[in-house]
Amino acid sequence: MMLGEMTWPAFDDATRNPAPGTGEDAGMVIVPVGAVEPHGPHLPLAADTMISDYFAGRLVRDLPGALVAPTIGYGVATPPQRLGGDFPGVLNVSGEVFTRLVGEVLAGLARHGLRRLVVVNSAIDNISFLCEAARIVTDAVPATRVMIVSWWDVVGEDFRDALAAETGVARDVDHHAGMVESSLVMHIAPHATRPAPAGADGGPPRRFTYHVLPLPADAATADGVVYTAAGSSPGIGARVAEQVAYQLADAVRREMR
Repeated sequence: MMLGEMTWPAFDDATRNPAPGTGEDAGMVIVPVGAVEPHGPHLPLAADTMISDYFAGRLVRDLPGALVAPTIGYGVATPPQRLGGDFPGVLNVSGEVFTRLVGEVLAGLARHGLRRLVVVNSAIDNISFLCEAARIVTDAVPATRVMIVSWWDVVGEDFRDALAAETGVARDVDHHAGMVESSLVMHIAPHATRPAPAGADGGPPRRFTYHVLPLPADAATADGVVYTAAGSSPGIGARVAEQVAYQLADAVRREMR
């Protein structure tokens, strides 16, 4: 059930009088959260938002009576070293604005009696701000419970290890716009993807785990491919999607019922 497509009487009725058979999932809301930023030359700017929308849609199939809230499609800035540099197309908001936006959306849902809120996220730099928003809301609105889950949280270590062994793409070079994420977007939004590049243009950039701004020249890339998208395919994406969808539903049932 898409909250944004409901009339106000239908929404009011759904929150006050859950339909028969909806059981433990009535009163639960799924909030997809993404970002708009470069993902190399082969993936769309809104890849993170598309992924969150997809898994929110999959999740609601397994949770009769749950609602899907309109997507929060803008996230906080990703450090340029993970994007491979500064590229056109970044549309982000400050951490302060993002925290307040998410917090007010969650609080508004809670005021309508929807106290079990599942935030499906696909942008790693959103996480600390999502947690802060959830902390504020759960402190302010009694009996509210918030679960924040990103797709990589539930894909499973054994599954990722097996996929790395099968494809030959090591996990330490499979991050932002890498093989797994590229495959996932190729599966869920084939119309918006391009063939994956074999690797970083001009060789891999220097990688480090701390942050330096502005980005050093030897840590930048020409096309935004920091790791490798080699070996990406819709078939791999379909397998990842099924694994995540199953594990995500299981995790939400465990934490939110």
